[in-house]
Amino acid sequence: MASTTTRQTAAARRRPAAKTAPADDSLDFEPIRIAADDEVEEERVPLFYIGAEPYTIPKTIPKGVALQYLRQASTMGHELATAPLLIRVLGEDAYMALEESKALTGPQLEKIVDIIVKQALGDQEAEKGKAGRG
Repeated sequence: MASTTTRQTAAARRRPAAKTAPADDSLDFEPIRIAADDEVEEERVPLFYIGAEPYTIPKTIPKGVALQYLRQASTMGHELATAPLLIRVLGEDAYMALEESKALTGPQLEKIVDIIVKQALGDQEAEKGKAGRG
């Protein structure tokens, strides 16, 4: 599915920042510096076990994953955006292990999905849930 938004080219993303740009007093913020992907170490933690085999997720899910989920949810709905989120966070092997498990129960799957969505979206999902209730 093609996106209708304009994307930065790879060259534009890699373009070095201006060396010493003059201070712009009209701005009331400082530019945000985001580390390059190769500077980020991913720590993984167990989310579930099938038998004795652990399946892990990143301890901190990158916010880009949340952005992808939200973009897909806005066009497909949250239910259809969930599978790509699970695959991206769990990895193909862990997702397939869940898919092929004969012992996985509905409540277990619901808990796994809830944990991943909460970890990906953080407080945004909790706040949305509170606002939606009432």
